[in-house]
Amino acid sequence: MKTLYLLDASSFIYRSYFALPPLSTKEGFPTGAIYGFLRMILAIMKSERPEYLAVVFDFPAPTRREEVFKEYKAGRPAMPDPLKVQIPVIKKLLKLMGIPILEKKGYEADDLIAVLARRFSERGFRVKIYTPDKDMLQVVSDKVTVVNPVNWEVFDPDKVRRKFGVPPEKIPDYLALVGDKVDNIEGVKGIGPKTAMDVIQRFGGVEGILERWEEFKKLYPEADRDKLKLSYTLVKPMTDADIDLGDEDLKISKPDTEKIRAELQNLEMKSLIKDIENLSRTVNQGSLF
Repeated sequence: MKTLYLLDASSFIYRSYFALPPLSTKEGFPTGAIYGFLRMILAIMKSERPEYLAVVFDFPAPTRREEVFKEYKAGRPAMPDPLKVQIPVIKKLLKLMGIPILEKKGYEADDLIAVLARRFSERGFRVKIYTPDKDMLQVVSDKVTVVNPVNWEVFDPDKVRRKFGVPPEKIPDYLALVGDKVDNIEGVKGIGPKTAMDVIQRFGGVEGILERWEEFKKLYPEADRDKLKLSYTLVKPMTDADIDLGDEDLKISKPDTEKIRAELQNLEMKSLIKDIENLSRTVNQGSLF
């Protein structure tokens, strides 16, 4: 069975930037995120031997969620300038490596990943998603797994149930109730992880809560109906993104080794050139590494 690998670019880039000591060229151009990102990508390609892979980026503009809720992710600090200037270089290197990249105005990477995961799993693919974002656990199924690149924890439906006490399809209900500080989603006061499991079991989820609001309100007097509805909307993927991609569009193509070598030399990353050259040879042979 074919497998499509989907990587949340932001999680890899941020992790690389903050996990490594500051790196730069002799001229002072920052390179830590680029180096760490390439190392992580090459490690995945070496261990998984992917044929179909896409690196998915957040589009650098207000998203549709921010149109619904202006304070969405308001608590996150702005991207540091030394990191911001490295992203175009990462995209350029991915293209030279023959790796498809995807981004779409108004949508976050999670939205696009959810659309692709559903569409390609329905086509008979297995899908493996690399992201630390709990929101993505809602797309886990018998054909879709999520890998947290922070600790390489693998989530299938059973793992989601064991860790969160609910099946994957109830993750939006769980997150709407407990909240998500990273995305500035408030949740319901008085409801933590354990209580959320009990509430979902009793009411069936957010839709059941809204139908039996008075009963729920007696249990949690500080609950706000509109805020709960908003939270539920925000934690679910925006799956209406118009993405017209076939199998071949997400297939890794032959790397442009000469241009990659030149780019890496300019970035003073000569240690990566050999790995890229290995990649080129094995792509020509129909497999990676």
